[in-house]
Amino acid sequence: MGNHVFVRPATALDAQFIGAIHAQTMHDAIVAALGKDPEPEIAQVFVPEAFSRQWEQAITDLPSPEHAVLTAVDEGKVVGFAAVSPTHVEAADGEEPEEELPVVVEITALEVPPENGRAGHGSRLLAAATDLASEQGATIVQMWVLAGDDAHTDFLHSAGFAPTGLRRSMQIGSEEATEHCWYAMLSEA
Repeated sequence: MGNHVFVRPATALDAQFIGAIHAQTMHDAIVAALGKDPEPEIAQVFVPEAFSRQWEQAITDLPSPEHAVLTAVDEGKVVGFAAVSPTHVEAADGEEPEEELPVVVEITALEVPPENGRAGHGSRLLAAATDLASEQGATIVQMWVLAGDDAHTDFLHSAGFAPTGLRRSMQIGSEEATEHCWYAMLSEA
């Protein structure tokens, strides 16, 4: 019999594991984006306990029913997580749009640490996140990724995502990094 692996909604009890995973993967993504270790005052921010407290708050007090935090579980151990949030697309300059605007759901986090990688956890999390987006009527799902974070970029590309061409700057101490927006169209029911 194979491993007992699945994705489920996160609970407050998962927050410590999610926090540890997020502290590690965010640090790794920033190192990849900067091409070096972050400045000491930035590096000290990656404390799993602080991330855990924030995730516990997020899990127990979701801003809306459309927000979700999911966990990937392997043999009873949390090995990854994803967070989903609605995004509101508005017409330019308050004008009435000529056609219906797309419904966009953003994956605000999709994290599996390297030691749990290549086991399908990211794919299961992505499938669950896009299922939630579809249930919310989304036609597009998107995710922002730091330039240089090849692990996320390669994963999204292999899952059928493409860059939108949108980018934004992120200040990391005295350094600046760029994030790129990736998206996928969801089939309509």
